[in-house]
Amino acid sequence: MDASYVNPFVQGAQRVFASICQETPALGKIFVKTRPYVASEVTVSVSIVGAFSGEVVFNMKEEAGCFIVSRMMMGQPVHSMQDDMNRSAVSELANIISGNVATIFAVKDIAVDIRPPIYREKAVDADFPILQKISKVVCVPLQFQNGHIFELDVMIP
Repeated sequence: MDASYVNPFVQGAQRVFASICQETPALGKIFVKTRPYVASEVTVSVSIVGAFSGEVVFNMKEEAGCFIVSRMMMGQPVHSMQDDMNRSAVSELANIISGNVATIFAVKDIAVDIRPPIYREKAVDADFPILQKISKVVCVPLQFQNGHIFELDVMIP
């Protein structure tokens, strides 16, 4: 996969985190995930259509999800992602990041649109039909200062 497809996801996520969570997570080492694809405890996927089609999956452990939602809610304690409000918050975060990514592509004259986010629990290969069309999933880990990791799994054929 061409880096020109991955870089907008990094830029979009870092911009949104800086704005909403008041912290810009550091870019970790980008790597390719092997099959079978297994997502983390907190997973939100957003489909991309237009000049190219694909999917981006936002993955994190539950503790990282709680941390991020807490930051989104100005430090209010969050202890579980089983609450609908917390799931909605992390889904909206994925939506905002994806919208920023679409804008970054638009500035480059690449027209893409996004579909509404889908929150998934214990997602596996079968939950992502696009995996039948691609040979690799590019994982972009973003690390917060306290060590929590937020992964963007980019699935573009």
